[in-house]
Amino acid sequence: MLELIVAVMLLVLLVMTLQHLRYLRIRRASAQDQQRLLHSAQTFHVIVYFRVKSGDKIVDTVRRFQQRILATHKVRLVYAGQAGFTVHSKQMARRDWDGLLMLEYPSRSDYQGQLASGTMHDGRKIFADSYVHALRRNRQRNLAVPQRLLRLRLRDILCGRWRTEPLQDAPMFATFPEYELWRTRAARLRAMHAINNNSLVVYSMLKRGNRAQQAEYADLARELASRMAALGHGPLHMGRPVPLEDVARFDQVFVMQYPSAEHYADLLSSQFFQRITNEKLLADTFSVFTVPITDRL
Repeated sequence: MLELIVAVMLLVLLVMTLQHLRYLRIRRASAQDQQRLLHSAQTFHVIVYFRVKSGDKIVDTVRRFQQRILATHKVRLVYAGQAGFTVHSKQMARRDWDGLLMLEYPSRSDYQGQLASGTMHDGRKIFADSYVHALRRNRQRNLAVPQRLLRLRLRDILCGRWRTEPLQDAPMFATFPEYELWRTRAARLRAMHAINNNSLVVYSMLKRGNRAQQAEYADLARELASRMAALGHGPLHMGRPVPLEDVARFDQVFVMQYPSAEHYADLLSSQFFQRITNEKLLADTFSVFTVPITDRL
């Protein structure tokens, strides 16, 4: 009996380890995200949204910014992405970003030191426009994400949901006027697929609705999470937003990875997505859809 218990425990540990390594490979190879798995609780993450100047190339501009910012301060580049489109916040002026960067500082005081030195201000002059927002990333919570997805997948299997149903096109998506914005986004996603056909990374900041809306939103999010667990993608970062400029306030930051921009375009136009999505359940949302360009720097 003892041998059986030990064997089961070893099997569980093996499955959990394989799950962790699977998502680590996705993070590094597909999402091109260089976040350290173990970081200090004081670590401070800053997201830089930017537009490039007319005639400038995104990769060249980011490379120049990176060289200027990383040269003299304790800061790491975690992720660089080229943006396809922006879902605009009600709290902010409408600005369509060309891309974004996630920077990791050992602490907020290190970020403040870079501000005081003028390096960040000078670096941002490279862009035509930019906006910064930070997050506090909980290491333990983020480390647990792959295992939560594994648990969700096992629960689905035990309930008889062995496979993920293929997506079916929403019948009204292609022609009805109310889907025009969604069609524009889907077309843009397919264009992004030519830039990077291996991953889509979505940076979102959310402001919660009332309690009833939050409960309904959680149910819809759970359906999407089940699909993520089956297909092997999902959250890269979750955290508490820290405003650094402007008056916009949000409750949560989510960074989600999808298999490709084309995959998300198919998702957008599907009956599944159009059934579960309901933007009215959130008080506000701000999202930037990107494809990774970290490896081009």
